Amino acid sequence: MIKSLLAKLFKDTCPACGEALISSRNSIGWTKTCPQNHYKEESYGVLGVYIVTKGSPRH
Repeated sequence: MIKSLLAKLFKDTCPACGEALISSRNSIGWTKTCPQNHYKEESYGVLGVYIVTKGSPRH
């Protein structure tokens, strides 16, 4: 019970639809994207930049 609660707290989900975000990483940072294109997080630690984009659903 506690394990599942902790997993929910740390699981990255889209704030619009609740689906799990798809993560990818490259040499300068990481990206987490909603499969429906509602939300995107980008982090570039080397540059000190964190970007959050709220998009629209794909058609």
